[in-house]
Amino acid sequence: MKNKGNLIFWVVILAFLIGVFLFQYNTPKEFIWTPSYSKYDKQPFGSYVFDDVVASSVDNYSLVNKTFYQLYLEYSEDFYYEDEYDEDAYVEDDEDYSDYEYDEEADEFDEDMMLPFPEDERMGILVTEQSVDFTGTDVDALLSLVNRGHKVMLCLGSFPAMLCDSLCFTTTYDSYISLARIEQYAKKGNQRDSLFWGTDSINPERIYSVYPHLHPVYIEEGYRYYSWERDSSRQNDKIICDSLETLVWTKKRQPVVMRLFIGEGELFLVTTPLLFTNYGILDGDNASYAFSLLSYMKDMPIIRLEAYGVNNQPSSTPLRYFLSQSPLRWALYMTMIVIIVFMIFTAKRRQRVIPVVRPPANQTLRFTQLIGNLYYQKKDYKDILLKKYLYFCTEVKRLNGLDLQSDEPEEELCHRLADKMGMDFDKVWPEFRELKHLLRDGRVVAEEEMMRNVDRMNNWMNNLYN
Repeated sequence: MKNKGNLIFWVVILAFLIGVFLFQYNTPKEFIWTPSYSKYDKQPFGSYVFDDVVASSVDNYSLVNKTFYQLYLEYSEDFYYEDEYDEDAYVEDDEDYSDYEYDEEADEFDEDMMLPFPEDERMGILVTEQSVDFTGTDVDALLSLVNRGHKVMLCLGSFPAMLCDSLCFTTTYDSYISLARIEQYAKKGNQRDSLFWGTDSINPERIYSVYPHLHPVYIEEGYRYYSWERDSSRQNDKIICDSLETLVWTKKRQPVVMRLFIGEGELFLVTTPLLFTNYGILDGDNASYAFSLLSYMKDMPIIRLEAYGVNNQPSSTPLRYFLSQSPLRWALYMTMIVIIVFMIFTAKRRQRVIPVVRPPANQTLRFTQLIGNLYYQKKDYKDILLKKYLYFCTEVKRLNGLDLQSDEPEEELCHRLADKMGMDFDKVWPEFRELKHLLRDGRVVAEEEMMRNVDRMNNWMNNLYN
């Protein structure tokens, strides 16, 4: 009856957990409108669909967990330098190599002496994040890569202050970014805004319809970020670059995408990173917006940098996957709650108090007396003599390595035993022979004979110990 009750309990618990799992699994998924740009995130503002579509549409597209400075060091291993005006001189063959040596204090190479990258070594670098925090080293590495031939596309909702100060531009918010309002716009289908793509040699003029909250930022030229640098001597009304062009702007003629030509490469400033997400790719025909920008990379390999993101690390344990899925997460929670409830209700005592069991008394002396009385009543002492002899043989073998039970002649064994004990052979041999005779003979051994031979073996044992 008790086992049947436990079975019913577990069946009810299992059915309850299965019901909770099925309910959570069939519940409509609630979208999370928080930008993560993670390659594992299937939410609207993740990059799972974006990376999958771009990887299948663009050759040599990959994701790397590196910073601009790491790329800079990686490409610096094979740098070529100018030897005065001889562009074919390689630094390792120059006798004055110390003049072009790596500056450890500045942690950078002299940009004036670096040659452009070969055409086949240039690549496109893509960064899609809501905001990043560049250091001065990151900015120097980025500009060095662009200056030598790479194409870098920064799709950011907020550009780092170091980069804004270096290139002399800033970003201005046309409206407040509200993730809740983005969700409302997407659900209700509210009126969209327009982004205008200008006419260029690659893409024709085109208008993209997007929600206004997806492009709240635009670029403004000629301003430095730090207030103490906004003096009259350092004012500038243009971005610091060789030349530039505006690719996309709003209906108020506010630029949202600018193409900067710096040295041998190009830098793209894109203020619409949300259009480079799953939602941006799947929202109508706006996927062409991202691919049109990526087309400026031409046939270069494209890599997307993940090092500046905070949510781009993969789930390293199965528990993380369980917690990331709502049905599995609730099933795990309910399992833990049920286990705790089960432990609470089964913690009470279900049996009587266990009595204290005293350890058994030592009966060794009584057992010895019982065995002694048994031998005394039988009046046969041969068994006692045999056990004593076996013990004596074991001790002799342990102490001196002499096996008295081997097949060697008894006289030879006695001779070796006498040598071990340091006694005269002629004295030991009669006693040893009498002992062996008593053990082999079938007659009953008298008490006097047993005691005499036991005393002899004790004497021999003392000689061996000494």
